[in-house]
Amino acid sequence: MKKRVGFTLVELVLAVFIFSYIAASMATIYSTTNRHMFQNYRRNVIKGNVMIAMRAIQNNLTVATRLDAPTPGNRGNVLAFATNVDQLTACYPLAAGVPAAWHYFCLANDPLIAGSRNLYYHTAQLPGGSSCGSAAPSFWNGVYPVPTCGAGIGGQTVTLLMRHVSPSADMGSVLFSRVNADGAVGVGSVRVLLRSFWQASSRGLGAAQRDVDFALDSVITMNRATN
Repeated sequence: MKKRVGFTLVELVLAVFIFSYIAASMATIYSTTNRHMFQNYRRNVIKGNVMIAMRAIQNNLTVATRLDAPTPGNRGNVLAFATNVDQLTACYPLAAGVPAAWHYFCLANDPLIAGSRNLYYHTAQLPGGSSCGSAAPSFWNGVYPVPTCGAGIGGQTVTLLMRHVSPSADMGSVLFSRVNADGAVGVGSVRVLLRSFWQASSRGLGAAQRDVDFALDSVITMNRATN
């Protein structure tokens, strides 16, 4: 008989134990890495959406010439204004050859996520008209055709800017303010406080997932005085 080299039972048990330990460690590392990856991704998406929403408001409001909502001294979840439309007379366009348009930001319930709200942006150009300095200028009726926030009708563009909107209590739980005490000093200034709060527990996730809370606060002034 030939003598063969093999493993003892103790060596086999020890090898199985070491392999099991390594496998469990790798599974834990994978799970932790995967969880952190999704947390970072979620945080970046929410942060990016808030920044994009604020940029959209800033870019359009700074060139506005008419501001309708909120009204002076009030707060609300609707921001409505127009560009190239006169604040007092509603004639348009103020600058000949430049399109006039209305802009409408509003808050509505998310159709897919119960208890969550979204920020939507509605906009459309006004029909071409005779400039304010002409003999027979065109006039806008001042109506923002948004029967339901988030639902567009023909001729307008509707954009979902933010999800998981949670207005901060710092400004009365609303997004927009023209109240002096809120820092919106001046008739053409609006304080915009955008906050997105994603709560893990409300999504049926355990303590392994962290909440995401991100906010931007800005006072934006349009390019001409309003009444």
